[in-house]
Amino acid sequence: MDRAERAVLMRASVIGRRFHLEVLTETASCPEVLVRTALEHASDLQLIVEEDSAHEVFAFRHALTRDVIYEELTKGRIRPVHRRIARKLERMFLSGDAALDDLAYHAWSAGDVRRGVRYNELAGDRAAAVHAQEEARTYYGRARGLVPIESDADARLAEKLRRLGAAASSPSQ
Repeated sequence: MDRAERAVLMRASVIGRRFHLEVLTETASCPEVLVRTALEHASDLQLIVEEDSAHEVFAFRHALTRDVIYEELTKGRIRPVHRRIARKLERMFLSGDAALDDLAYHAWSAGDVRRGVRYNELAGDRAAAVHAQEEARTYYGRARGLVPIESDADARLAEKLRRLGAAASSPSQ
């Protein structure tokens, strides 16, 4: 694969093991034709598969493949990509076309305090409502990690964690 195609595949790895062409195209910073060419080449190399052609959903053939490609990105380049993905997913979520857990993850990974807290807390609330306590703890913990210690948001999230039976210790302990 050439450099531009590798860059597209790296962006796809940031989205996750499964990714929508629409999200990748908007976050790849290159024309759609290049994105499609890169995906065709990656498919020919058996790095990815098209899971749902009607909705243009692709997936890395193996999780390890995705992980290796993801690790090629330096830390300084990952957060802006997560931020672009989160913003696209937010627009899709508001119209009912994106999963909340994906949005929560990318907002948190971007270090976007406002979106990270909002969507992780919402995902935690949804998980708690269906008694998925470990998932709720994960989401609340992510949100709590983005807010100042002893803030109102920290207290609110700590209370939600306490209600789950989690040890709501402060990050400094």
